[in-house]
Amino acid sequence: MKMKPKSTVHNPKALVYRRFIGLEKSVNLKTVYFTTVDSKYWTFDVETLTFQPFDSSLIITSTNIVNIATNTTILTYLDKYFAYVSISIPGFPTIYAWMEPQSIGDNATLLSAKFNNIGKYQTNKYYYVGSFDYMVKGSIEGTTSQYIKGNIIPLTSMNIKHFNDEINLNVDDLVVIGKKLFSVENPETTMKMQPKPLKIYFATLNAIL
Repeated sequence: MKMKPKSTVHNPKALVYRRFIGLEKSVNLKTVYFTTVDSKYWTFDVETLTFQPFDSSLIITSTNIVNIATNTTILTYLDKYFAYVSISIPGFPTIYAWMEPQSIGDNATLLSAKFNNIGKYQTNKYYYVGSFDYMVKGSIEGTTSQYIKGNIIPLTSMNIKHFNDEINLNVDDLVVIGKKLFSVENPETTMKMQPKPLKIYFATLNAIL
């Protein structure tokens, strides 16, 4: 009876990274709010109708910085009102927060809130899945490709097989071997009875520069 191999021909382990979609939000920097009482910067999120802390090091020269005085500067958006108010609790330090004011005094300054949302976009991100031993099946092929006119790029492709049931290679996965990055193509699984079921996994790895 044949046993499933525990090791291979001492190739460097292949590291697998799996793709997932990250949702990112972009903002413009036309207007940033500065609360003078605690020297903090804020942007206005029109989707959640909230003010988000902002890193002052990201402010550009063309940014319009609007000073917000506690309790006296009221920002408005549609039928909503926002004020940066002080909250005092006996025995605790005074804290400040954005809240909807209960009333607007005669000395209050009303300003229209400028929102910073531009849109959302998707990015491809990868997380580490695990490592596995493998064997090269056949020869390692070398060829060239020209994605951009005049830019001829060498490519390396090889077929591998492995026996690790915990690693399920997908087309969108990336594999790192040594210091080279590969994309996965044509993952396959073969079942053999010896007499117990034995799964053998195959895939083509294409080098990415």
